[in-house]
Amino acid sequence: MDEFDQPWKEISDRYFPQMLQFYHPKAYAAIDWRRPWTALDKELPKTVPEALSGDRCADKLFRVQFKSGKDRLVFIHVEFQNQRIPNLPQRMYTYYYRILDRYQNDVLSMAILGDRHANYRPNCYERSLLDLDLSFRYPVIKLLDYLPRLDDLLADDNPFAIVTAAHLIAQQTQRRPVNRLQQKLRITKCLYDKDYNKDDIIALFRFIDWVLKLPTDLVDLFQEDLAVFEGERNMPYITSIEELGFRRGQLLGHEEGREEGREEGREEGRKEGSRETEAKNRTTLAHTLLLLLQQRFGALPEEVTLKIDHANFATLCFWMSRTSVATTLSDVFEEV
Repeated sequence: MDEFDQPWKEISDRYFPQMLQFYHPKAYAAIDWRRPWTALDKELPKTVPEALSGDRCADKLFRVQFKSGKDRLVFIHVEFQNQRIPNLPQRMYTYYYRILDRYQNDVLSMAILGDRHANYRPNCYERSLLDLDLSFRYPVIKLLDYLPRLDDLLADDNPFAIVTAAHLIAQQTQRRPVNRLQQKLRITKCLYDKDYNKDDIIALFRFIDWVLKLPTDLVDLFQEDLAVFEGERNMPYITSIEELGFRRGQLLGHEEGREEGREEGREEGRKEGSRETEAKNRTTLAHTLLLLLQQRFGALPEEVTLKIDHANFATLCFWMSRTSVATTLSDVFEEV
């Protein structure tokens, strides 16, 4: 199972109406939201063949009622897919006819594709033999299409705008830890500018924290920065670490998990020694340099954050020494 599948499943359970409103407004408008809707995840293994279901849990099935027609039940199947798979169209068709056969009601199937391949958009399953022709088309939501609108996503109040932004940022910042730290702080802080209650902020942060995992040496920096921010807002929601059960930016369900993590940390420290200390110092210095440059020169171009991400400790020290006397951003990085 892809590492992003589980958080997608959980967040769609909580915000299913908002998910449809954001990704499929036509379906959202057709549903009678005054009537209860139901998630039918436990029914999927009974509906699809074992070879298809396997240990996957990214597929979702919902039962809703449309406005048109008396008691018109409709089943909505959503496939979350974060990598290319060759048999996706056949898979979508198989789910469709199995659900249709089991419930004898209309079925709406859709695929949400979170992969990095812009041209991968399989939306049709076709078969033909002699006089038989079969064509099954389904809507595809390609998350990559939202990348040019990243700033708009962060300003949007729909929770799935934030979800989409977090997913895209996770892809864009892979193997760029300092930039990921900055972006994670940015998207997390923007939660407090919206009309969200505490439970919404925590639920969305669970998703953000899950997909935007940070290296161990950056987790403390993230928590410290966020603690200051929450203190200024008098909204200590996320930094109540013990309440949420966070360790190193990840959720743990049990005390033994935390103890195991602490022991692993001690062992890792014994093994890594000075190398880990040096890496942490480099990362801390990079984070500090980014903050200073932002304070002096405003939003930083992506090439600057990339420079800082890949610079060694000595180079960072040199740039830091120039920050106080530089009059422009280019002065900091000018070759001497």
